[in-house]
Amino acid sequence: MVGGGPAGAATAISLARLGLRPIVLEAASGPRWKAGESIPPTANPVLDRLGLTSRLSQAGLRSYGNKSVWGSAAAVEQDFVFGTAGAGWRVDRIRFEKELASAAGAAGVDWRYGARVVGCSRRRPRGWTLHAVIDSKPSSYEVDVVVDASGRAARVARLLGARRIRYDRLVGVLTYGSIGSGSARAGADSTTLVEAVGNGWWYSLFLPAGRLVVAFMTDADLLDRTGARRPEGLASLLDEAPATQSRVLAADADLAWSRAQIRPAHSGRLSAVYGADWLAVGDAAVAFDPLASYGIAAALGEGHYAAAAVADHLAGRPDALFDHAQLIDRTLAHYLILCHDRYGLERKWPESAFWRRRHR
Repeated sequence: MVGGGPAGAATAISLARLGLRPIVLEAASGPRWKAGESIPPTANPVLDRLGLTSRLSQAGLRSYGNKSVWGSAAAVEQDFVFGTAGAGWRVDRIRFEKELASAAGAAGVDWRYGARVVGCSRRRPRGWTLHAVIDSKPSSYEVDVVVDASGRAARVARLLGARRIRYDRLVGVLTYGSIGSGSARAGADSTTLVEAVGNGWWYSLFLPAGRLVVAFMTDADLLDRTGARRPEGLASLLDEAPATQSRVLAADADLAWSRAQIRPAHSGRLSAVYGADWLAVGDAAVAFDPLASYGIAAALGEGHYAAAAVADHLAGRPDALFDHAQLIDRTLAHYLILCHDRYGLERKWPESAFWRRRHR
């Protein structure tokens, strides 16, 4: 595995349980922050299979619903209590990444931090040699199958000639803050709030340790037009989102507008998600719009099933990786329809470039 996020960890854990000997090469020197702190209830079955449910109590809090101001001025709530999958999760992302690595190690995965893959060469008759740099020193690993779980960068797949296909230009401008000491009721709000505005939409969620994440989602070429690149411009945009602004004020949150970070959030895929003895999983294969809430849940589930495909491939079933690629294609097709339909529900700003693009 190249990459130790949710997709890489799920694949590695599942491979180890199938009796194989996976190795994870993670470029970061240790668990690190990544965007995305919400895990929907649909992920619970695969979390159970991977043995991660009990570990989430160390890294997260339960989430009991979603709230959206979308398509009308009235807020609509979806309560997870009435669903069949139970509650979702709100996670401290660094602690969640730490628990993923710990669970993989407990399953027998050889997990190596600080291993940055810089090249790969074909072995005959099967497999690859991965060339990495660890502590500024070159190193190499001989593997039978490479699983690219390196996120949107798709480091290995691109080295092997695959190219990235983007469907849109969505980015998120994220900022975090601590809630005020007198805001216990606000911090107890476990819902994810999504609110549409003229040039995009806002996302907010209360996190463990009394923190709040707020993100403005728009297209990259609209950042300057909206003023979202500047701290004061981003803060002023909150005036257009009364529900989100009310949440921030009620929580007395000290949002760090000056430290806001811009992160890619576009939908996209690789031109090829598999090849001779290699397979891409998670965001490396297909990246989803956060609106769909596919991210972490899809990465965990896909990693789990990718492990079975890799095991079948190594056992001599020639179509195993192809069949998994077909599963990825079907998931993508379903997602694109779902995403188009959700954006189609919001029609208040017909002259907005952001919304016109999504209504085509």
